[in-house]
Amino acid sequence: MTESDVRFVAGTLRREGVFRLAMILGVVVGVALLGVSLLRLLSGVAWGPSFVIGILVLLNARQNLRQGRYARILRVLTQGGALADAEPAEQAEQAEGRDDR
Repeated sequence: MTESDVRFVAGTLRREGVFRLAMILGVVVGVALLGVSLLRLLSGVAWGPSFVIGILVLLNARQNLRQGRYARILRVLTQGGALADAEPAEQAEQAEGRDDR
């Protein structure tokens, strides 16, 4: 694994909680927008834009869920996140198995 790959993995592991929070927030906002569009539909006001935005927010929440799963899998593949706590030079050595200590 190259040093840039190790940095990418470390950054992804650090953002795992952010992905989870963004997913939860996206679902709440998306469902709320779908509720608003339903109320607008029942009252006879234009409901299409809020419905479309709600669907797009839900699709983004699904992508955040997927990124969180990838981060969780990367955490397992890197032995519990041992690469996330090391410095980039140490990470490259650990990834290549050249840790001389």
